[in-house]
Amino acid sequence: MLVDTHVHVVSADEAQFPLQPRNFTDEWYREAPCTIERLIELMDNAEVAAAVLVQAVSAYSYDNWYCAHSARRFPERCTSVGAVDVTARDAVDQANGIVHDQRMRGIRWFAVRGEGVREPRALWEAIASLDVPTVVTVLPDRLAELADTIRALPAIPLALDHCGFADFSQGLPDALLALAPFPNVYLKVSSITLDLMAAYGDAAEAVGELAAHFDGRLMWGSDFSQTHDRPYDELAEWGRKGAAKLPDEQHADYLGGNAVRMWPELGR
Repeated sequence: MLVDTHVHVVSADEAQFPLQPRNFTDEWYREAPCTIERLIELMDNAEVAAAVLVQAVSAYSYDNWYCAHSARRFPERCTSVGAVDVTARDAVDQANGIVHDQRMRGIRWFAVRGEGVREPRALWEAIASLDVPTVVTVLPDRLAELADTIRALPAIPLALDHCGFADFSQGLPDALLALAPFPNVYLKVSSITLDLMAAYGDAAEAVGELAAHFDGRLMWGSDFSQTHDRPYDELAEWGRKGAAKLPDEQHADYLGGNAVRMWPELGR
């Protein structure tokens, strides 16, 4: 069972779901947008069983409606994670609305432009009470802060996007490995991560080493359609190749088992 834990969808109907670009990526949402209908077709062709739709902050900012709407339309194939503006005064209300009103199944804590990681503490407490996973998006220079933050938090299920965009030029970075002792922390090994690993060696070897440190707590994600330099089926095959040197149990967990543990609705 292959589960894509990191995919972005973009509506063809901009009148109903207007874009709200953040202007810190290229305009992938205009160059290669993928609707939920098209994604389901691509998943079928690539033999991907299920997907986690992650709010595309670069395209829609913190307006989660298309992401949430898409998952509700295809509940047998998708679940969704909504993003909160952690700098907003109503961040806690946003988190509650994402889960209770929009029926999304996770909170994306997006902190790549100076947004807080330790704070707001009230938001971490609200997420813990909501009993949903947190998907954290940070750059490498915030990994140490994230580790310090996790020490002070309840054991919230947490997935780190793109392995924190870690630099693998010198092997597995210490800042990433510092997260390994926390059993609630999972790493998303996305297409971006595999490409970064492959630039310095055998990506499958690096995945195997990372899995050994994290006791197999890895999960694959395509990052489609933000990553669109290859067709979706090639991204899926790249994900499978990344698991080539994992032992059987960790192989299955990386491809889908860990995703279903974090989002049980995907295994129903």
